[in-house]
Amino acid sequence: MSRLIRVVVPMFVVVTACSDQPTSPDSSSTPLQVRAPSVSDPTAKWKIPLTDTGLALKSDGQEQSGAYSVYADGSCGVAGRIFATTAGSNSGDATLQTGAGKKGCVRRFTIAYPDGPVESVRSFNNLHELQSSSYVIPVGATVERRLGINPGSISSNPSRCDRLHFGIGAQGGGVGSDMVLVTRTSASTWAVESKPFPDNKVLCEANNTIYNMTVSFVIEANRALPLAP
Repeated sequence: MSRLIRVVVPMFVVVTACSDQPTSPDSSSTPLQVRAPSVSDPTAKWKIPLTDTGLALKSDGQEQSGAYSVYADGSCGVAGRIFATTAGSNSGDATLQTGAGKKGCVRRFTIAYPDGPVESVRSFNNLHELQSSSYVIPVGATVERRLGINPGSISSNPSRCDRLHFGIGAQGGGVGSDMVLVTRTSASTWAVESKPFPDNKVLCEANNTIYNMTVSFVIEANRALPLAP
């Protein structure tokens, strides 16, 4: 009596990967392309001296590091950015916004006016044209730049001047004021200071009054930026 033997032949399914990458006529010999991540604008911190006698822009004394009170992007509601790439406006501006962080953590600045008044405020600050993809400040070079200190941009935030202008803006604001001096000290840091008296004039926008006010601070990017366009 013969026995019937059944043979099962396994079947193999070949699966081909799908890709949205363009292929060459001979796609079997073309390596898979990986898209590089897009470049983003660097974040930034502003470092205000703790030794601040004579300064018009003072820190709140929080988040101390060495000789500075540090306003760092992402910490306690602070947002700091340098518009240095085409990921954003590419204006080159370095901005700092103090907001409300978690658990009520709020960073403020103290503004001391030469005629006596002192105020503690949140602020949107803008140092214009620090670095973009088309222009840079060489290391060791010092240039003039505009600086805006703008507590009035934040609602429910009373401020004597609404906005302080160092330098004349594109829309004509700041007439009669002086620009500040910016010195690049490394691939990622810039020292900012007003000119010596009497060339440290700032315009108080709310009352259209010129004051002599001294500022000094450091801007530090979170990564090295190009040293040439």
